[in-house]
Amino acid sequence: MQVKKFEARTMKEALEMVKTQLGPDAIILSARDNNKSFGLVGEGSVEITAAVSEETLQKKKFAESRLREQDREKFLRSPARQQKELIHKMVEKHVQKTQAPAPITQRRYIDIEDEAEISRQKQVADERVRSAAQRALNAFQEQEETFARSAPKKAAPIVKAGPPTESPEVIALKNEIANLKQVISQFQQMPQSFVGTHPGADYGISYDLSFVFEKLTSAGMAPEIAAEILTTAQETLPALKLKNRSLVEAWVARYVLDSTKVSNNPTQGKIHCFVGPAGSGKTSALIKMASQMVVREGKKIALFTTDTFKVGAADQMKIYAQILNVPFSVIRSQNDWTNLMRYLANVDCVLVDYTGLSLKSNEEIQMLKSLLPPAALNPNIHLVLSTNAKDGDATELGRRYSVLGYKDVVFSSLDESTQHGTIYNFMKRFDVPLHSFGIGPRVPEDFEFATKERLLDLIFKITKFKQQDSEAV
Repeated sequence: MQVKKFEARTMKEALEMVKTQLGPDAIILSARDNNKSFGLVGEGSVEITAAVSEETLQKKKFAESRLREQDREKFLRSPARQQKELIHKMVEKHVQKTQAPAPITQRRYIDIEDEAEISRQKQVADERVRSAAQRALNAFQEQEETFARSAPKKAAPIVKAGPPTESPEVIALKNEIANLKQVISQFQQMPQSFVGTHPGADYGISYDLSFVFEKLTSAGMAPEIAAEILTTAQETLPALKLKNRSLVEAWVARYVLDSTKVSNNPTQGKIHCFVGPAGSGKTSALIKMASQMVVREGKKIALFTTDTFKVGAADQMKIYAQILNVPFSVIRSQNDWTNLMRYLANVDCVLVDYTGLSLKSNEEIQMLKSLLPPAALNPNIHLVLSTNAKDGDATELGRRYSVLGYKDVVFSSLDESTQHGTIYNFMKRFDVPLHSFGIGPRVPEDFEFATKERLLDLIFKITKFKQQDSEAV
């Protein structure tokens, strides 16, 4: 059960915040007029305390994640009853799909076809051998009967003669038997070319390490990166130790741990800019980090946004700033930075949210660069990516955003993915440290700064998510 307080100028605004964040099934525990100052304005306000179960909240998050951006905006503006019906339909549809999963086989389709072809060829060869043998037997029996009928009753004197002439039938049978022997000889050699290779054999990985290769690739690690790790293991470990699975797995885990890069001081610096494609979780990661810095670390922060393109983005960030009771502003050009920083001398950190762009054109790149803080302010640029993104898409986005000179990377939606090896792939390919992880929807609980041990835990699936542990309790 999650319990949250919402403060707004009017009861209607407060109820709208409850519906947006907790869903249509949220229960209002209390509501009261609050005469104390509200946010930065100092006006009176209405305070509502609402609660919702974790299961109900997860259903709402699931339904929203399946909607397109324009449909999600329409969904949030719809009445609570319509929201509830839509959530119920989407969850029921998902449950029906997952109740009867299709059977899974580890055999490749090409191998199945090859085995069927081998079986068919074997049957044809056996049939030809039996047919030829039967014809040969019939021919020999006919010759014996012919010789028996034509043989004289009295023994004739033995006369040496030349080799007997063979009938055309016998010659044809001998030729066919010779052909059959050749076919059978070739057939016996065919299975050798159809034997399936073990995982990693194409990269020169020995059979003893194939189980680790399969484990790493099933966790989302790229085959070439997994092969690089295991090739080093083959060259480092003695041949006898490669037979010990526990020892090999421990060596690989130590290698991953030592080669992982994380930010040593993720909150260092005054200005933190969160950039990335649409839907990657930039705003969520920014709010979680801001909440942790205010609630747990007691720091003074300010929230900025440059997203004037998405409808309601600036208003949403303004509401978060009012909840945290921190300064808020909208950046429309790089000149705004000089004026704003004069009034924020006593602020520890400034967190800036940017609009989601794919950076496919030079116009988008120049527009985003024009909104970044001046280089003299030494901003920390964090690239935010979703763990649900395909490995190839994440690599392409990392290449495009490299023009901004991002310092590290933030990965969100860890609870929605099982392919956490993509995190290691990105870190290795771009040689950038990991900043933080978003592991769930709760604020600020489901946020943590990246550690080497956490990434190792995600790849080898040593423990479950904190969120799952809390639900089990």
